[in-house]
Amino acid sequence: MTVQTRKERQKLRIMSYFIDAAHEVIENEGVDAVTVRKVADIAGYNSATLYNYFSNLDHLIGYAAVKYLKDYYQVLDDYIKEADNGEMKYLKIWEVFCLHSYERPKIFKAIFFMMPNDDVKDVFDNYFEIYPSDFGMHTADLLPMLNAHTLHQRNKESLKLLVEEGVIEADTIDSLNDMTIILYRGFLDKMINTSQDKLVKNEEVDRIINHIRRAIDAFRL
Repeated sequence: MTVQTRKERQKLRIMSYFIDAAHEVIENEGVDAVTVRKVADIAGYNSATLYNYFSNLDHLIGYAAVKYLKDYYQVLDDYIKEADNGEMKYLKIWEVFCLHSYERPKIFKAIFFMMPNDDVKDVFDNYFEIYPSDFGMHTADLLPMLNAHTLHQRNKESLKLLVEEGVIEADTIDSLNDMTIILYRGFLDKMINTSQDKLVKNEEVDRIINHIRRAIDAFRL
């Protein structure tokens, strides 16, 4: 564990004020209502100070959005524990992820699709240093996925379960990974762009899991 200097601790503490303020705006008004001025006023700093710690507003929103992963992390291990093989575990991982991300599609889009990859790594590393309890406790086999940053990296780690059990060849991982992320991005945009009273979340989850299952079948040995 890295020992933090006083300056590093101070930086993370001030970042937490802005992150908590942005989260407050999201909770009360929605992610589209987050502005630099609102966040700075709540945090108790001037707007210019924010840019000493975050490259832009989307960068800050990314940090605030990671707070919503906490609920997903808390239930993940229990949700997949009944899976009796790697393929079932992989599908259950996607199922619980979609159940949570479809509740707040704009938030999950902000985390995984609106920031450059380098920013995503920075956000995850710093966020869980500021809020370590939000990461929770997980079985060792889930840590490679949870310690990855981008959705492509996370899914690639999960797809190794299918390789280990001989479901797919190792050299097909990248193609299947790309296909799955494209599917998820499309469904996430659908959740954002379609009136929620016209969608049934569980039905949409079942629908994408069926598509992911067919994608696996396309590469199955």
